[in-house]
Amino acid sequence: KTAVVVGGGLVGCMTGVLLARDGYTVKVFELREDYRSKASDAANSSLHRQLTNTTKRSINLALSHRGLCALRAAGLEDKVMTEAVPMEGRMIHPAGVEDCLATVFQPYEHRPGMSINSISREELNTVLLEELESMQNVTVTFGAKFGGISKASGLPLFGSKEIACDFIVGADGAFSKVREELGRLVRLDFERKYIKHGYKELTIPAVKNGPGGGDYAMPPKALHIWPRHEFMLIGLPNLDGSFTCTLFMPFEDLDKLKTEDDVVAFFKEYFPDIAANNFALMPTMLKDFFANPTSSLLSITCDPWHYKDKLVCLGDAMHATVPFYGQGMNAGFEDALRLQELLHETGHDREKAFAKFSEEMVPSRIGLCEVSLENYVDMRSNTANPFFTFKKKVEWAIGDFIPSWLPLYTMVTFTRTPYHIAIQRAQRQDRIFYGMLSVIGASALVGAGGLLRRVLA
Repeated sequence: KTAVVVGGGLVGCMTGVLLARDGYTVKVFELREDYRSKASDAANSSLHRQLTNTTKRSINLALSHRGLCALRAAGLEDKVMTEAVPMEGRMIHPAGVEDCLATVFQPYEHRPGMSINSISREELNTVLLEELESMQNVTVTFGAKFGGISKASGLPLFGSKEIACDFIVGADGAFSKVREELGRLVRLDFERKYIKHGYKELTIPAVKNGPGGGDYAMPPKALHIWPRHEFMLIGLPNLDGSFTCTLFMPFEDLDKLKTEDDVVAFFKEYFPDIAANNFALMPTMLKDFFANPTSSLLSITCDPWHYKDKLVCLGDAMHATVPFYGQGMNAGFEDALRLQELLHETGHDREKAFAKFSEEMVPSRIGLCEVSLENYVDMRSNTANPFFTFKKKVEWAIGDFIPSWLPLYTMVTFTRTPYHIAIQRAQRQDRIFYGMLSVIGASALVGAGGLLRRVLA
């Protein structure tokens, strides 16, 4: 059987690898030209990162359990992990502090070995593309524009040419053309939401013999967060000692930063450790701030994901999400893995597998979009609240006695629990947790009242 995969990004490549592993003939078509040739031409250019970014979205990826499971099934986990930097928790940079090392560490888990992994989008895409190109039953075509599905034959069109196949996989991103075709074949429920916050990428470069160890200016084994309630800055470590930083802010506030003086004053007020010593930590801040675009953030949900046994969509085409849980790529990889698992479970009966795939994934990915947006509040505000750390420690203590009690972050990041199920369990646990606090608080008040009466008597 032959599959046409539309989209040569992360999820399209992962889907192609897994299908090819199962013996399918796979034809991958990517709209963009091969970014790797541009990379070789610009290897010494300051525009290198911009030219080689495979999707023009350069927020680093946080690879976690769901994505690792898919990479393991593809036989690529070990290879990919050589390109990753483990992050064992959040490193919080408090407001009003000028020392970038005066931070508060918040581990993701109290159990050892539980980390997420910072990795370059480009490096990961390259590993997947090279694996595809090494497989005899796979072809990869760049610069190929999807032109729809022929009404006469049901085959995909690229230009005026029909491509013979048994089914189509749409993995062509948030602005998917394959999804448009799906909408002509089924009654497709589709929702797209933009949030009022955008982002801008900045960089903390590597420094020789840095105070963070090696060539790092800050400790590398953590996701660095500067929470400032309505906005935040984050930094993810790279293998070369640098940090890819992203400023998330409401558009109306970003629009106020019009001049260099505006930006310098803003950083001195809210990020004094970045601004210290004439921006020694981030020397290209001003250049990057005005050169790099301000990008939008959106979420997408769809239902259903398939048409009979002929077409199935996945990844951002079906569930683009804001990046605040670091789950976009992980969920997309899990899509590809779950599709493979269902094909196995149904004996490669595609119509049954695709139908079950839609049934399972739609509620899970709606949950993903919800929890990702909610985690933005945790990151930009709650991480600076001592109660956030207190609650996490209490949940860990309960989990030591009741193994089924897992914090929401753990279920989302370190298990394959469907996202909507994780939300339901966390809400139930929260009701119990706050009920316990109420009982303890009431008991304390009663005890204090009795003590006061005895004192007054």
